[in-house]
Amino acid sequence: MSQAIKESIVSENNLSHRCAKFSQTAKLQSLSEYSFNFWQKLLRRSIPITSAAIALSVSVILPSQASTISYSGDTTNAPTFNRPQTEGFEGGTNPPTSLSSNGTAVPYYSQPFFVDTTGSYNVVGSQAFLGIQFLYQNSFNPTTPLVNLLSGNDPFPDEGTSGFSGLSLTANNQYFLVTTGFDNSNNSFGTFTNTITGPGNITLVPEPSSIASTVVFGILGSTLRLKRKLKKLKSVN
Repeated sequence: MSQAIKESIVSENNLSHRCAKFSQTAKLQSLSEYSFNFWQKLLRRSIPITSAAIALSVSVILPSQASTISYSGDTTNAPTFNRPQTEGFEGGTNPPTSLSSNGTAVPYYSQPFFVDTTGSYNVVGSQAFLGIQFLYQNSFNPTTPLVNLLSGNDPFPDEGTSGFSGLSLTANNQYFLVTTGFDNSNNSFGTFTNTITGPGNITLVPEPSSIASTVVFGILGSTLRLKRKLKKLKSVN
């Protein structure tokens, strides 16, 4: 075989190798661009979802205000405490000064709230059980249920209803309306609705944690991970 033919074969092999290498590089670059475009589109789609979730979170977390306000709850499987003694069936005082011997481990629901106008307020509660209400000021600790206790009321005027009439509340003080049951039986927990009315706006204070905020932080975390992935793909390109 002549030298010229050998050189021609070597040249063709080198050219074929370079073409294959170029084709592979082009495929990788195309795949990288495809991945970059995919994640970029995914990030763009996640932004409206995140914004909507944040809006939902704000609407859930912001306190609600009104001169008449209602809220509902359920004390089934709720934490329990030894409630204070009431003046009705148990013959106690108001405000209570001792703990009940009937309700030593009753489920409860505590709702913090404020009013912006000093005056007389009413609480009407409707319970699907034998309910009792207690009102605390400044703080409520179930382990010390007589501390900061302002008033207590057992079923009023009938079983399944309990509340207060003519509560003297001070503007900008924090209050805690605690809904609980009479004794340790199965008739002392369940669903309820409380309505507070008065001369000023009543602000219900939500719990510090909420499902909405958890969802938002989860979405934000996913968005940040997408951004980091896009940054890596961009550096490859």
